[in-house]
Amino acid sequence: MNKVLRCTLLSTLFVISMVASVLAAPFQLPVAISTPSLDQINIAGYGGAAHSADVRFTINEDGSVGDIEVVKSSGVSALDEALVEKISTWRFNPATDSNGNPVASSKTEYINFGN
Repeated sequence: MNKVLRCTLLSTLFVISMVASVLAAPFQLPVAISTPSLDQINIAGYGGAAHSADVRFTINEDGSVGDIEVVKSSGVSALDEALVEKISTWRFNPATDSNGNPVASSKTEYINFGN
């Protein structure tokens, strides 16, 4: 295959993948309904050892939260577990597609324990 044809083919594939990713993206982003924070008493029990954590999760079509993953640990495993448990109770109005149908989406949240 010559270089021009190869470059044209790769460019076409790139454009198709970009269009597909834009079409697959939610039309309306999810909106938080209830996101209770960790109890400050629980956080204080760790003596200031934890400052923050990053958590990635899926917002399901019904607005519930699932597939929770601690991406950057707080450094205290018990606090990470409490954070996952608390986030599992969060609720959202789910993302929607261009037809208004609910769709699953993902979110990464930075949690600052200093506040």
